[in-house]
Order: sequence, then C-alpha cells, then structure tokens
Amino acid sequence: MAMDDEAEALLGRIRAVRADLEAGRLTPDQVRLYRRLGRNVERITRWMDDAPDSQAAEALWAQGAQIIAAFLDEHFPLPTRH
Repeated sequence: MAMDDEAEALLGRIRAVRADLEAGRLTPDQVRLYRRLGRNVERITRWMDDAPDSQAAEALWAQGAQIIAAFLDEHFPLPTRH
C-alpha cells in the first residue's frame, strides 16, 4: 500500500473512533486510550518534522504507521460485517 493510501486508511480509522467518542459510544477506558493514541500521533509527527531529510521522515512514517495501526487493531478493532 502506498504511503498516501496507508495514511488515508489510518486517518479514516481514527476519524471513526473520534466519531464514536463524540457520539458517546466509547467506554471511559476507550476514551483514555483514544487520548493516548492522540499523544502517540503527535509524537510521531514531531519525529517526522525533526527528521534530517525526507528519507528519514519516510522511514519514521513507516514505523509510526505500524505503531498506530497496531494500537488501533488492539484497542479499536474494526467491526465485522455480516
């Protein structure tokens, strides 16, 4: 998956969780986890901004995307469709 496509997919998942948050569908523990996710995203963004070059920023993005996806998979799995 291309970096832009992966970023869009992750952003879409984060938006879905945020919509659940705003609709009051998250448990207090999930609200805490959502806030932690936000801090992780901010940290990864800072690392990318501070990267010495675009190649390093892309490597940090790839690592960060894996961290974010794993966090979402663990704490906010996609609902199954029937």
